[in-house]
Amino acid sequence: MVHKIDLVIRGDYLQPFAADSKPKLCPELADYLLDEAGFQRELSLQVSCPVEERERLQQAISNTFAQKSEQLQGAIRAQRLAGLGLLALAVALVLAATALGVEGTIPVGVVTVTAWMMVWRTAEIFLLDIRNSRRELRKYQRIGSAPRNFV
Repeated sequence: MVHKIDLVIRGDYLQPFAADSKPKLCPELADYLLDEAGFQRELSLQVSCPVEERERLQQAISNTFAQKSEQLQGAIRAQRLAGLGLLALAVALVLAATALGVEGTIPVGVVTVTAWMMVWRTAEIFLLDIRNSRRELRKYQRIGSAPRNFV
């Protein structure tokens, strides 16, 4: 089932400081589209706007969500690096503690708890954070490529 989002464009719908060659939607309109889109699989935009603004509006929608997609892809790469860095630190901590022959209840407990916290956060990044970011990325791509019906 296609989820239809109704837009009525009357006034300022563009970012005021965006270049004329690359128009972008104002943040309020972009947030409205994100809220209305939810996590629907298929989207369609029903747009009511002046005829002379149609091409510019299409460019603004595409540019806005392409930019958001690029930013989110960069954030996903940063999350991956952070997760791998934490995992490497956990392994290095355990190897260093083993090489130094850390003995006693308190030092071994501190090393064990710290290493497990790093491994846990790594798993959280890969299993939860990146998954949520990819879901948002798919939503941006669906909005950017949604068919637009002008009324």
